[in-house]
Amino acid sequence: MKETIYPVIPGAGTFFFEGNETGVLLCHGFNGTPQSVRDVGIDLMERGFTVYAPRLTGHGTAPEDFECSTNRCWYKSVVEGIERLRETCDTVIVAGQSMGGLLAIKAALEHKVDAIVTINAAMSVPGYACHEAETTCRFIDEDAPDLLAEDVYEIIYDRVPTKAIRELLSLIQEIRPRVQELQVPTYVIHSAVDNVVPPEDSIWLYEQIQTPKQYAVLQNAYHVATMDHDKNYLAMLIGTFCEQVSTLQRNAV
Repeated sequence: MKETIYPVIPGAGTFFFEGNETGVLLCHGFNGTPQSVRDVGIDLMERGFTVYAPRLTGHGTAPEDFECSTNRCWYKSVVEGIERLRETCDTVIVAGQSMGGLLAIKAALEHKVDAIVTINAAMSVPGYACHEAETTCRFIDEDAPDLLAEDVYEIIYDRVPTKAIRELLSLIQEIRPRVQELQVPTYVIHSAVDNVVPPEDSIWLYEQIQTPKQYAVLQNAYHVATMDHDKNYLAMLIGTFCEQVSTLQRNAV
């Protein structure tokens, strides 16, 4: 049987901005696309950084394509992005939103990056927990993106496969017990109000981390913080952190 090739939804594709020798990989979340992190990416590009946002496998095409992907596929997309940045950058930092935060942690645990930023990291997703043992329902309807700002459009699927949800929950189970093993500088950022991932998850994450760490709370954003009112402030926090990391890297040489 011929494999179905699904076209990428307009606006949902990977983007790359060439800049200096500090590379920032922006990783979108579950059921998201690079479109959700584009504004932050533009801000970081204007600050001089090289920025790359991969489209995770199965995202930004069709729900049926998403159903065929796994968390290993999603992580491979991140690793390939890191390798691309390594071609021209001395320092590589991954900033991941929601599930992207999990993938950032995984990359750090496997010693592939110099630092990470987690944004509303999906250390749990209570709304999906009931589908962990789902065997009868193939797709579920997806809620509207969790945004405080109005008139913001995020490219997502309006239905998601329960198989993909199980892949996400499996990734959480893999990463959550290992966060104390992190050895790179880590910036934990979360929204004060998040209707998808409990803010307490990021507080817990920060408390578990034993490596040099920073912490910030966004007062004017919900879960999809990279598209919300605080997106410029968020980009400033990420940019300042990346400058600090790159300075430490240069001084260590």
